[in-house]
Amino acid sequence: MSHNRAYIALGTNVGNWKNNFSQAMRQISNLGIIMNSSSIYLSKPSGYMNQEYFYNSALELKTFLSPMRLLMALQLIEKKMRRNKKILQGPRNIDLDIIFFNQMRFNSRLLKIPHYAAHKRDFVLMPLKEMNPLLFHPTYKKTVSELYETLKEKFVFKVKRHKIKSLIIY
Repeated sequence: MSHNRAYIALGTNVGNWKNNFSQAMRQISNLGIIMNSSSIYLSKPSGYMNQEYFYNSALELKTFLSPMRLLMALQLIEKKMRRNKKILQGPRNIDLDIIFFNQMRFNSRLLKIPHYAAHKRDFVLMPLKEMNPLLFHPTYKKTVSELYETLKEKFVFKVKRHKIKSLIIY
């Protein structure tokens, strides 16, 4: 069994964002080794507009889990943290999405890798670009930097220059 490399996007806009990210990171660290994490990005909501601004970040995880097992583990973390799924793209304590998994393309009813909308979202691409500007999107055959440059709609309006890794208190 070999190590897999997954890139996971994190978002929150309900409750204390520092606590939400710290709690999520502590639990994700049980799934493998967090190799890198991005700064925090503050963004306007997309889709459902009647909600607070989002705090977004991303991390790189080295794990032995398969894509489906990683998805189930992330969904369990969301459930433990009481993620609100009542409104599509609505407010939530935590949102954890697998964006990339190795250079795999995977498509099932429950999981799409690369994430189906990552190439359209600056609040996903900016954290990935910060960690690895040459990270390659296997479907669109472009780097995350190139994809970011083609975006017409931008939601991020502020960068907090500390990383979520530094927020974790053991």
